[in-house]
Amino acid sequence: MKTRGTKIFFILCTVIVIILTNGSTALAKPQNGYQPQGLFNLQFVMNVSWSGNETGEPISPGETRDVNITISYLVTRGLSGRLLLQLLKGKSFPIQLSIEDKPDWCEAWTLPENMTGVIAPDEVGVQYSSLFIHLNDDAPSNYTLGYVKIRCIAEDKKGPFNIFTLVHGYDNDFTISFITGP
Repeated sequence: MKTRGTKIFFILCTVIVIILTNGSTALAKPQNGYQPQGLFNLQFVMNVSWSGNETGEPISPGETRDVNITISYLVTRGLSGRLLLQLLKGKSFPIQLSIEDKPDWCEAWTLPENMTGVIAPDEVGVQYSSLFIHLNDDAPSNYTLGYVKIRCIAEDKKGPFNIFTLVHGYDNDFTISFITGP
């Protein structure tokens, strides 16, 4: 009887550990933004979008174009992360934008570069920024395709005393293309 009870206890503990460490397997996994999940399976996920109309018209050398960009974010969770996500509701986290790559004949910057997101369970949050694209005078004026690669980062949300990670961060690149013109 004692051996049977020990076996059942061991199997039950094993199942609980598997459920707590794996959680839900149906998560959106971006190319390089996804990180392996921990105990609570909480992960920031972000998307950068913009209107194609703002980059559809050719940009002339010497011109500066303002492209409005929208940063949408949410926290994905697994089975065991629901309670922790509710406890983190309303907590802030930093969002950083940076220019990773651009043509040599172009200058690009974002304003603001640093924003603050707020954790809201099962809701998509939104922040706004502007991307400025300035073509130098030596930029080609023959309908050349150009691009600006933006990196969007949300760092890990740490627990008390920064000992362990509560929400895994996010890091991904987004490419905005444009055309030069006369």
